[in-house]
Amino acid sequence: MNRLLVVQSTDALSLAVELGRVLDAARMPYAIGGALALGVHGVSRSTQDVDVFIRPEQLDRLLQVLTENGVAVDHAKARAEGLTEGVFFTWAGTTRIDVFLPSIDLSWEALRTRVSIAIQGQATWFLSPELLSCFKLLFFRPKDLLDLERLVATSAALDVARVRQLIVEAMGADDERVRAWDDIVARVKASAS
Repeated sequence: MNRLLVVQSTDALSLAVELGRVLDAARMPYAIGGALALGVHGVSRSTQDVDVFIRPEQLDRLLQVLTENGVAVDHAKARAEGLTEGVFFTWAGTTRIDVFLPSIDLSWEALRTRVSIAIQGQATWFLSPELLSCFKLLFFRPKDLLDLERLVATSAALDVARVRQLIVEAMGADDERVRAWDDIVARVKASAS
């Protein structure tokens, strides 16, 4: 049996790689998001948690896999929060795991467009830079906007037009997040000239 070595995971990235290995072995599609995905797409930022996206129908299996691999999870609470709020939180040692379950079309797109990146010798699935950008816009915190500016400036692989299309579809063309995205892209392009 593959075991998640939570005691040996001293940082979020190592835990994400171990979690990815265990989820791959369990044949559970997932994508790592947040600051870890930001880092693999070229923008380093420290983090103390692992954001992971899974399919809602695999919630019970995930809870079983986490428990089998040393992560203490209150199954009833996780199930209730996951299914009603679209997210639940648990801990692996000192590292928090935020589990997101798709509840909007954008979340389903995250699992469809995930990308595999080798980290510490292990193929691990991450949000694409486009979907990471969309989620940063959904959260719309000041740190997310700074992250986006850095991502647009450093990621040659980022399809800025696709991000705009997705956020318009999700939020409407008049949403402030669309304007913020347009401003970020314009600012980065102007500073690169």
